[in-house]
Amino acid sequence: MTLQQLRTFLAVCDEMSITSAASKLFITQSAVSQQIKALEEEFEVKFFQKRGRRLYITADGKVFYQIAKEIMEKADSIIDKLKATKSLEVGSLKLASTHHLAQYLLMKPLMEFHNKYPKIDLMLQTLDANEIKHFIETKAADIGFVPDGTSMLSPLLKISKIYEDRMALIAWPEHSWRAKDRIEPAELGGTPFVFAATPSSINEIAVAFLKRHHINIETIIDVGNIDLLKEAVRHRMGLALTSRLAVEEELNRGDLIELPLAGVHELSFNFLMLTHRYEEPSYASWAFQKILKSHLTKSGLEVTLKQ
Repeated sequence: MTLQQLRTFLAVCDEMSITSAASKLFITQSAVSQQIKALEEEFEVKFFQKRGRRLYITADGKVFYQIAKEIMEKADSIIDKLKATKSLEVGSLKLASTHHLAQYLLMKPLMEFHNKYPKIDLMLQTLDANEIKHFIETKAADIGFVPDGTSMLSPLLKISKIYEDRMALIAWPEHSWRAKDRIEPAELGGTPFVFAATPSSINEIAVAFLKRHHINIETIIDVGNIDLLKEAVRHRMGLALTSRLAVEEELNRGDLIELPLAGVHELSFNFLMLTHRYEEPSYASWAFQKILKSHLTKSGLEVTLKQ
């Protein structure tokens, strides 16, 4: 039994005519007759009887009609669902990211994705890097975003560097060093500094830089996260050495300024995208990656994400 035979059987039932069914299906009358005969031989029953020139459906034919109709409705729904999935009318996308990347990298691409594909169920979880790694390995999430520096090596992971960020020495707009062309690390000695323990990887880069140059900090204020760090700097509590991505909007608005610290361009770090090596990406996953790549390119960031 094939779907084509069922479709032909239903057409004959609807038209009660071999000729009309053939015309409806754009096939020959002999093809219709052969398919009906094949079904009758397979199930060892007669579906139709001919009385004079008229065709009648048998009791067995009526039972088979209901079954065939249900099967074809399900078959057609499969086609509709596949088309809907491909056109992103249905589906889901699960992302896992560190809080830093979720806030400063993913929000705009996620908004664009949701506006473009509002029927896709979208979920973003903020986790630490090791949890994100586990989520991708176990297929609990489709895409993960983590900072470099954490061991992400795994035979189950495909790892792509999506862009390179760097540290920035930030201050309030009226800071006395705003007119300097270059600030040597040694000049930072005794300067009040603000730190954010979260994300810890970025904080560690800043602390390591200061220690490497034997810089003693007069005051260390730990404000917990980068949002509070930016507010603390804006209120002149101290300078901060942090991710440039996190302060890009404030720098563009003029709420904060970046001081020309010598060697700061060497303080770079990568952010990575994780996907499952042996899992074919869904249409929703490909669509989001395309939007993300476009966003990073427009932002002037180095993009190595491959489609």
